[in-house]
Amino acid sequence: MDVLSSAAIEGVIVRPLEFVPGSRGDVMEVERADDSTYPGFGQAYITCTNSGEVKAWYRHAHIDQMAVVSGLIKLVLFDPREGSATHGQFNEIALGDVAPRLVQIPAGVWQGFKVLSADMTFLLHLSSHPFKLDSPEDEYLPYNHPSIPYRW
Repeated sequence: MDVLSSAAIEGVIVRPLEFVPGSRGDVMEVERADDSTYPGFGQAYITCTNSGEVKAWYRHAHIDQMAVVSGLIKLVLFDPREGSATHGQFNEIALGDVAPRLVQIPAGVWQGFKVLSADMTFLLHLSSHPFKLDSPEDEYLPYNHPSIPYRW
């Protein structure tokens, strides 16, 4: 699979996913341990979000990856990392089941998304480390927090 390296934020990788057609249905391969960008495995989980909802802002101390299983979102990334070549920049990435992609988000980058589809959207999350709800390494801000100058 090709890896797109044109992402604006340093360390973000956007990789197109391919459907493999079959006589009884299609398969979409998301990630393999022998992929060149495989960050290791900690946890896989699926979230569902209603149409029009914004889930922002959050960041992790580990690598996070996501792909849309069903629906369409606008994923927004913000780089607050001091010393990063892209400090202060945003990425806006459309993710959907029509043109599936896997986005790899480096540790420390703020992320959030808005559901653009009319129906509920299902996202597959692949984390390099297990998610812990009360982890002091994960941070959360409201979608309209003044420290992130983005308007949904």
